[in-house]
Amino acid sequence: MIKIEKINIRNYRKFRNEDIYLDRTLTAIAGSNNAGKTSIVELMSSILLSSRKDSVTIDDMNYNARKEDLEKLQSISSDSSLTDDEKVEKLQAIRNTLNKITVCISIQYDENDDLKLFSDYVSEFDVLKRNYYFVVEYGYKKCKEKDILDIVEKKQDIMELFSSLESSIFYCDENAKDRISINNKEDFYKLFNYHCVYALRKLSDTSEEKQSFLSKHLLKTVRNDTKWKIGLDELIKDLNELLIEKKLSSKIDEITINTLKQTLDDFSKTNGGKTGKLGIDFKLENQDIEKVLLEFTKIYFEQDGGGKIKEQKQGLGYSNLIYLLLETQIFREKLDKEKVNLLVFEEPEAHLHPQMENVFIQYLNRMNATDQNLANAEQINDKFLTISPLETYETNSILEAAAASSGELESEDVTLFQMFITTHSSEMTKSIKLPGIRVLRPDSHVETNVYDLQQFLTNLNPDEKKFYSKFFQFNMIEMVFADKLILFEGDAERLLLKYLMSNDQRYKSLSTQYISFIQVGGAYAHNYLKLINFLKIKTLILSDIDYVCDTTDFHENINLLIKEVLGSNTTNQAIEKITGKKKVKDIIKSQIKNKGVYPGNELVCLKFQTNKDGYARTLEDAILKSLLDIRTVFCKISKEDFNLYIDQYHLQMSGPKKAETSLRDRVDKLQQKTDFMYSLIEHDQIKNSVPVYIKEGLEWLQG
Repeated sequence: MIKIEKINIRNYRKFRNEDIYLDRTLTAIAGSNNAGKTSIVELMSSILLSSRKDSVTIDDMNYNARKEDLEKLQSISSDSSLTDDEKVEKLQAIRNTLNKITVCISIQYDENDDLKLFSDYVSEFDVLKRNYYFVVEYGYKKCKEKDILDIVEKKQDIMELFSSLESSIFYCDENAKDRISINNKEDFYKLFNYHCVYALRKLSDTSEEKQSFLSKHLLKTVRNDTKWKIGLDELIKDLNELLIEKKLSSKIDEITINTLKQTLDDFSKTNGGKTGKLGIDFKLENQDIEKVLLEFTKIYFEQDGGGKIKEQKQGLGYSNLIYLLLETQIFREKLDKEKVNLLVFEEPEAHLHPQMENVFIQYLNRMNATDQNLANAEQINDKFLTISPLETYETNSILEAAAASSGELESEDVTLFQMFITTHSSEMTKSIKLPGIRVLRPDSHVETNVYDLQQFLTNLNPDEKKFYSKFFQFNMIEMVFADKLILFEGDAERLLLKYLMSNDQRYKSLSTQYISFIQVGGAYAHNYLKLINFLKIKTLILSDIDYVCDTTDFHENINLLIKEVLGSNTTNQAIEKITGKKKVKDIIKSQIKNKGVYPGNELVCLKFQTNKDGYARTLEDAILKSLLDIRTVFCKISKEDFNLYIDQYHLQMSGPKKAETSLRDRVDKLQQKTDFMYSLIEHDQIKNSVPVYIKEGLEWLQG
């Protein structure tokens, strides 16, 4: 299989110098809005399609790269120590040092591939490598000396002359050196069989505008099919025999000529009677019948019980899924083993609900199966996509084809191809295996970085790989798209945090950002650190200190209780791993010193209960400490007073049976922590009960 192994992009839009490795089969380019997904799609089309070869312009130059060029040119243009002729000389000489939009493409092949088209582009002689290397470059057009002099003399903006780009294509070595120009660019484009399904598709949600688009598109999938061609030839033969048998050609000839006779006679007089006699040869050709079939071929959706729904009346999401699958099938019909075959889908999730997104990815994997699950496209079509202009096109069969196992369908001669999709859908992304995901994350408004999760996995030990492979699909996927993260332990924290983001003006700036909330429990938060640091996401971890203390709440000396707490150990693995401490006294001291940000994890702030929260052990007793405004969670409260607090604040918790109690004691007996949080929210008690450690954490996160 001849495939694209890597693309290096320099100075194109938000990409200053980024590598994108493509999987052998399916790669997902995932990122939030404005991360650069569409830019990649447009660049791929520009460098791999002959029809788009001149579409890259100066407006596509990276902002910082263009700014650097501007500063260089203006420094010469405005240098008063230089004569006009010296300025012209320097401006001509500096052209080759200015930035260029450059795309380096590494093509990899297998031992048995047919390399006939690539034979002229060998530039590496390392027998251990099976690669071809190409560079597509867009540099400033060369300026004429008289034009530069004219600008300099008139003291006009020199950038006017440096605002047009011209393209060059080279084959080269692995380091993009030893370049040899490909003078006929069409030869380069012939190396690729490339097709892109853009996000702005032709489907419409209006019945009148659909105009049976899918029905017409469907016919394209069978045009190259042998059975279709044979059947079409037989149909044309039968129709022509019918025309002869019924003498329809003569009848049409007679009707037409009689109708046009007066007009023909008049025209003949103006031409000296040299027009000749008009006749009609009525015979159907292949292209004629195909045009007719395009007009009357219709898709309908057969329902249980035999009812039929026309294509125009079906939901847009359903129609969109079929359209995507048809595009895949049409591309497969055009595969060429001698070329790089690449199919691109830009944001295919448009109009698809999560289940359909998952079905679509499964379908792609089965249409391009590898290893022991090699699928034969014709067999899949025969089994699931029975296509005829006179028969039903059953959409459910497509879904079955995508969702069912491809089982025993195998072929020794299947042409595989590469695909990549761009997406901002978490459902679409998690349907793809972790090694196939490339994450785009904006570093600023003008630059984006690419994070390769295949590269991330290679640096993990076996246990870590197992953890990420298992949890990424359902617990970490939102990290890919988030501006910031909050990792927390349980449902009560989730309720509290989301309420604060939506209703507390102190955290208004956070409400405008994409904050991903990830529930990690108390023992696993530290396992996420490697991915957090790899993706460079600012992250707040909220955890319970979970100290070990066997002392009852009825010690008379509160200070003695505090001393025993400080001398105990935490049972929270995340706190122990991140702080490097086990004893509560040392943990709190390090928290005060580092303010939650520990060496080696500067992007992460770990917050938990300390002395500021009255030595609370969990979220709930820290909340009660703030709400009731008492010194520590060990302070004694009478039975009567505590019951008054429950009534006053409408707390969803049971009252004490003993004469005296403490917050620590009551929280230990709290069975429904989520109900407790709901009661605080329902009766507007949250604002006055937010624990100190959560306030400090949210302030850090929005800073």
